[in-house]
Amino acid sequence: MSPLPNIIRPVRLDEVDRAIINVLVQDGRIPNKELADRIGLAPSSSLARVRALIESGVISGFHAEVDARLLGKGIRAILRVQLREHSRAENARFAEAMSKLPQVVNLWLVAGEDDYLIEVVAASPDELSDFVLDCVTSDPVVADTYTTLVFSRWRGVGPIPTDDDA
Repeated sequence: MSPLPNIIRPVRLDEVDRAIINVLVQDGRIPNKELADRIGLAPSSSLARVRALIESGVISGFHAEVDARLLGKGIRAILRVQLREHSRAENARFAEAMSKLPQVVNLWLVAGEDDYLIEVVAASPDELSDFVLDCVTSDPVVADTYTTLVFSRWRGVGPIPTDDDA
């Protein structure tokens, strides 16, 4: 899993593009005919617009939202990780290693007191503890970790701002 480039030129969007994005953020599985009806376009025009948004990279994928609890992974936590060394090579190695672990749901390189935030799921407190000890703190580049349990989670509280002035 490679990170997105740090410098990205924003794509100019018109009102139709913004409407398409706002609908797809709420329901990525909406049939094209229904999408076209909701935004007031012919289905062929709607499909062409969606394809253009995909080709430009604005839409980077359509994903299934999986409830980890129903898969036996009822513990969710955010790990704050501080590294001893901050070279590009060590950052890349650490991020690559963490992103391959099945417990890792999300991984962010961040600025501030911490270097990484890692969202993980586990079946039990013991499994979470084993993960932190065996997979994270055992890495020689890790200086410190802090674990925060997640009690509740809400997916996206709203659409991504698509206005030019946002």
